[in-house]
Amino acid sequence: MVVNGATKFGDMKHFEEQLEEHSELDVSMEYLEDSMQLLALQGPGAAAAVAKILPDGFDLDRMAFMTGVDTSFLNNSIAGCRITRCGYTGEDGFEIAVPAAHAVEV
Repeated sequence: MVVNGATKFGDMKHFEEQLEEHSELDVSMEYLEDSMQLLALQGPGAAAAVAKILPDGFDLDRMAFMTGVDTSFLNNSIAGCRITRCGYTGEDGFEIAVPAAHAVEV
């Protein structure tokens, strides 16, 4: 789950409280803090821009709205990444999550 950066501390507190209150459930949370960076690309050129960093053969046309998949970027040189097809502006778009150490490179 990706939370809003402006409310992340309150969100994390809420999740921790809910996990404690419902400890009988098989649910866990891993807070990644700043180990990952998130970039959102929206609009008509988003798919073409994202395609440039995806592995060969990654088919964006088959990726349904509001789905995500773990992948690698830049010819498989950056592992531990994720792409999600989503949109908040009314346009098609993507969020890409990348390890913080590689954010500038991507």
